[in-house]
Amino acid sequence: MTLTVSVIIPVFNCETTIERAILSVIHQTRRPQEIIIINDAGTDQSVAIAKSIAQDAPIPIHIHDNEINVGPGVSRNLGWAAATSDLVAFLDADDVWHPQKLEIQVSVMETKSNLMMTCHDRTVGSSTDWTAISSGHIGWRVLKLRDFMIRNCCATPSVILRRDISERFSSTLRYAEDYGLWLSVSAKYGNVYFADCALVNCANPAYGGPGLSGKMLAMYRGELRAFHIVTKAGTLSKFWLPVMYVWSTLKFVVRLVDHKLLHDRLQRSVEV
Repeated sequence: MTLTVSVIIPVFNCETTIERAILSVIHQTRRPQEIIIINDAGTDQSVAIAKSIAQDAPIPIHIHDNEINVGPGVSRNLGWAAATSDLVAFLDADDVWHPQKLEIQVSVMETKSNLMMTCHDRTVGSSTDWTAISSGHIGWRVLKLRDFMIRNCCATPSVILRRDISERFSSTLRYAEDYGLWLSVSAKYGNVYFADCALVNCANPAYGGPGLSGKMLAMYRGELRAFHIVTKAGTLSKFWLPVMYVWSTLKFVVRLVDHKLLHDRLQRSVEV
């Protein structure tokens, strides 16, 4: 069975990176059916750049404007609602895909009709130089719900989902809204396949970076809220809620210490 893909890109004032992101989709060895860009009430030249690219793009590029800023999660949901393909893939406007990303993930989802979600490893950076990957050298790991309970295993730009599932990004969260969705999907549909190869360069690290991931306290609170939402929905047993709260708190403390030590090391190197 041949599957089609819609790529959803939420955009908010990303004029310096949006072209690079869109071109990484256009240059896929397996092109998607469409690119859906959601302008989240941005005020810079991001939309103008996207429209310029769309004029000569070999893929239809649809641009939707939000009247007010609603955040990346809700923007992705709006793109999801507009999508017409079998699968939806998410890319942030400051990240870059490996040219074989869609080819690799879609191929495995075509062979496993009950597989609802795939994801993969990532690197941090903005490089567009990639090494070709042989299909025989791709290692796939199975992620279970318990793996997602330990940590968020998938960066959003690494994820592909079946379009017709009912779950969506939380409309009440601006932090960890992706994590809540992965928990819900893995709990309801079972195993998630993870490719042990970096198929995306992300502008920000998992935490401590200049973007949303850098707001560690807000991310921590978002995680707690995500646990509460999926528990209330019946996705997770109430037994696990206090356990997840404690575990998330421990991770938050470790991240704070790690971030402080890194900052101190950088400061000393500057002084030297």
